[in-house]
Amino acid sequence: MTNYQHYLATVERVYPVVLAELASTWCVECSEGSGNQIKLVAANGTVYHRLDVAPINAPDMWTDKQPIADAFIEYIARGFARVTPLRQSVYRNNMSYWLERGLQGLQSVFSEQEGLLQAVSQVDYPYPSKVKLDGDYFPCWVLGEKDNQIMVSVIDRRCGTLMKSLPVVGEQLVDTEHWFSAQVIDSSEEAIETAHHHIADLVTAPIDRTDDEPKLADVITNPCASTISPVVSVMLMMAVVVAFFVILKIVLGF
Repeated sequence: MTNYQHYLATVERVYPVVLAELASTWCVECSEGSGNQIKLVAANGTVYHRLDVAPINAPDMWTDKQPIADAFIEYIARGFARVTPLRQSVYRNNMSYWLERGLQGLQSVFSEQEGLLQAVSQVDYPYPSKVKLDGDYFPCWVLGEKDNQIMVSVIDRRCGTLMKSLPVVGEQLVDTEHWFSAQVIDSSEEAIETAHHHIADLVTAPIDRTDDEPKLADVITNPCASTISPVVSVMLMMAVVVAFFVILKIVLGF
């Protein structure tokens, strides 16, 4: 068995586990005061997914209190099953974000739900990969197709978020089989354990969690998961350095 075949076999075992854990009726919740964000919420109140929607498209794309099609949940589960066997940190850092925001990439390029539903129903998508932009390869998600174009979203290496979706041609993507054959792939048991961990974190997350900037303690203890801007990161480091030398001067008395 080649490494690529091992990867495909692992995904085949992980997908039904992920789908079973996510399977429930998700309904749309358009909460007042949440700006342009909608939530996909289970009957028990668990917020499984969050989406930013343009106000002009919100009524047509997502109807408040209405259940969503199973194809959306299957799309999220399919992508998650395809990323869990990968050991590279850039994809590991993205797993939680994918579970909670994976639909955002395609949702942002469609103006009506019928087209979006058709896109998420394509079983070849989504999958993690690399895309060539300006001469360099970047880790990305291959999200689906629109108007015969392949839509991808680059993964931010620092915090695992997804950047704005953009169209590319097939030649810009790495050769899927050869790329996966070169990766270190977890066993089915390890991948399932990874899936359990991230889904459990999603389910037990506070219902009223917001996407505000992280607190200083969050940044220090878990910088990869922070969403602070690069400018704020530099300012924070400079403040720590200055404080260190000030304290040192006071202690040594010079």
